[in-house]
Amino acid sequence: MGVRLLPIILLFAATATARAEKLPANVQSFFEKHCVSCHDNANAKAKLSIEALKPEFDRPEWVRIHDRVKSSEMPPKTKSQPTQAEREVVVKWLSQELNTAFVARQKNEGRVLFRRMNRREYETTIHDLLGITIPLQGMLPEDNLTNGFDTVSRGLETSATHLLRFQQAADAAIEAALPKWPITNNLHRWTGRQFLDSRPKPNREGTAPFVRFEGDSIVLCALLYKHGSVTTPHTPAPGRYRVRVSVRALQNEGKSIPVLFGKISSDRFAHEKLQHLLDIQDAPADKSRVLEIEAILPAGEQVYVEGLGLPFFQDLKKKRNGEAVGEDFKGPGLVVDWIELQGPLDAGVGYQHLFGELPQVPSRFWKDTVDGKPVKDDWRKWSVPGEYSKYPLTPVSREPKKDAERLVRAFLPLAFRRPPTEVQAAHYVKIVHDQLDAGERLDEAMRAGYKAILCSPYFLNYIENPGRLDNHAIAARLARFLWSSMPDQELLDTAAKGELTKPDVLKAQTERMLKDPKAKRFARDFTDQWLDLGKILDMKPDEIYLEYDDMLAWSMPLETRKFFGEVLAQDLPISSFIHSDWTFLNSRLGKHYGIPDIEGLELRKVPLKPESHRGGVITHASLLKLTTNASYTSPIKRGAWMLEKMIGTPPPPPPPDVKAVEPDIRGATTIREQLTKHKNVAVCASCHNRIDPPGFALESFDVVGGWRERYRVKQGGGPGNQYVDLPGYGGRKVWLAKPVQADGETADGQKFRDIDEYKQIVLKDPDQLTRNLAEKLIIYATGAEIDFADRAVVEQIVRDVRDRQHGFRSLIHAVIQSPVFLHK
Repeated sequence: MGVRLLPIILLFAATATARAEKLPANVQSFFEKHCVSCHDNANAKAKLSIEALKPEFDRPEWVRIHDRVKSSEMPPKTKSQPTQAEREVVVKWLSQELNTAFVARQKNEGRVLFRRMNRREYETTIHDLLGITIPLQGMLPEDNLTNGFDTVSRGLETSATHLLRFQQAADAAIEAALPKWPITNNLHRWTGRQFLDSRPKPNREGTAPFVRFEGDSIVLCALLYKHGSVTTPHTPAPGRYRVRVSVRALQNEGKSIPVLFGKISSDRFAHEKLQHLLDIQDAPADKSRVLEIEAILPAGEQVYVEGLGLPFFQDLKKKRNGEAVGEDFKGPGLVVDWIELQGPLDAGVGYQHLFGELPQVPSRFWKDTVDGKPVKDDWRKWSVPGEYSKYPLTPVSREPKKDAERLVRAFLPLAFRRPPTEVQAAHYVKIVHDQLDAGERLDEAMRAGYKAILCSPYFLNYIENPGRLDNHAIAARLARFLWSSMPDQELLDTAAKGELTKPDVLKAQTERMLKDPKAKRFARDFTDQWLDLGKILDMKPDEIYLEYDDMLAWSMPLETRKFFGEVLAQDLPISSFIHSDWTFLNSRLGKHYGIPDIEGLELRKVPLKPESHRGGVITHASLLKLTTNASYTSPIKRGAWMLEKMIGTPPPPPPPDVKAVEPDIRGATTIREQLTKHKNVAVCASCHNRIDPPGFALESFDVVGGWRERYRVKQGGGPGNQYVDLPGYGGRKVWLAKPVQADGETADGQKFRDIDEYKQIVLKDPDQLTRNLAEKLIIYATGAEIDFADRAVVEQIVRDVRDRQHGFRSLIHAVIQSPVFLHK
């Protein structure tokens, strides 16, 4: 036996645990012969010393050893190799030890540590609970990402700052739920003519030269922008609103006109992030269509609509020598028959949850009303805000303690996502009663009680007991997963009946929730983190990418979100994310992709031809843009993203002493040529053999996701660079350098010529694609990373979904029905 191995054996022999036993002789021999020379205390390559490693098999170091030996990554190819039989013996033994250790830990502690709401979940939960829409995330500290997600308990610490900010956010939320004056869900519609008549004289006079009328419909003949265009009335309060408008395209060669919905109040900084833009839909030619959106708007906001593609009003004015358009105008126009604003759609929800059916009066009349005295002033005719700013609406109760107890007990099950214990209920009732005893009005006493509830650990945290989750814990986890929020009343009622532990009932509730509009949060939040789509606007491309504009920036992420939604809705194979023969396009994306004959800016599902080199999210312009830099593409960045996000074999971080590859901005040397030299460094080669192939395959796509044959560079550059027209952009020119090379060879020796052939290599293993996405969903849904004991469950999920053609919706159902989801 080698001297180096002696400390390891002594550790195993001397550890005072239930599993204190010597390593099997063949395992001892394997470590002595193949591992200790590099991984002893003196060397500790990759920061791993087997000599110092204790026989505690729920540690990540042992999992790492198991995985590297099993995949034949270790020992390195340059070292003496064990036989396959020797390798299998060690892997089998380690697998048994690891599984035993992790199962025991899960049994004692559960998979998920103490888990608080992240700030995203906090905001949506408060919004749903109180029927409000005010921003709350910005009031709370940022959450850490762990394994790419903000849901993992290990990254969600609770600091003193959190506790203070939660109190401040609770105050703001309760205040927003209790408006000072009457707020009702109202609908206001005006025709195009009524809209213009309502405008102040200077605005009418500024707009009139560029519009005409057909009956009561207004025809916009120019792009008037914001205040000059047709708008809704001002919103009376912050909230969720529905905007509808009846429009049609006129005299536009039979083509539709895209209609932009925007917020008037947005400034130039909001415009840079496209935060002014609510939606774009198409007005058809010669036949009116009602377009509809829902949006969260602040008080005093107006939504405007404008016809994209119409001439800018100053250009039209110049062209017509200042002459106003008239009835004989033959140019294109957008006909607006009427526009309407409805909302706030959730008006009264917050008051209903907080004060039920208790009547309200202005505070000026509160005492008289409580005392039963008549109120002579007809305050319902007060203007808004008017007197309400001095005398806000106040709930009235002649039995405040009785009403307070009733209201607190009704609110607690919603806030805690389960019925409270009697001790809990009595505690919060006492807070309110103590305030009443001290002389506070009911509304102030209830505010104190509700603030305490919203700052309670039972609201802010998901408290689960080790073992199988009870019905209410399942309901809370399900709502958090699919809605980023709290259970609704139907889900709470189902949990109260004890039926969520029945697979068919759980499946039915999952289906119901996926069809609910709130499931859009899952599509948004999961793609923002799994695919990094939330970072799409973080980088603005260099000016050499002159085709990049607001409409392209707006369309890019929308293609990916709609694609994700379609794969989910239709239960399409998970391999669709790698390749498909369809996508969602509008005219702007179609032009960018070189796909002709797509009309309008409203995205729709379109078939793809093989020569398009598109299909699957990995060739979406959105993801290609966010995996690059402002002026050049990086095969390393794209390759690492592909391995981590799509394939599920993430590379380790680079060694700290290895310099990053700096691009040659002149174009004389390609990034690939530089990487070839980089790979000659021994410490870099093993990882780059895996990272570079997917990165090389994606090199045919430029910084903004456009197809390219040659690299684009700044003016001039190296010898042989060409100054050429950018097709489809009015003769504008760009500099091109060396040809792109998109061929390569995977780590296991499979060669490809381009992205199309690389996709086919990846598609050979649909199980791995399902395995990767299953693990991502489990982490996001449960708040815990995958440990060794979870692997068997993941494999069972893969088998189940394989029988359903690897459908994405089927995968979500399989995850929710699995032990990892249904246990702490």
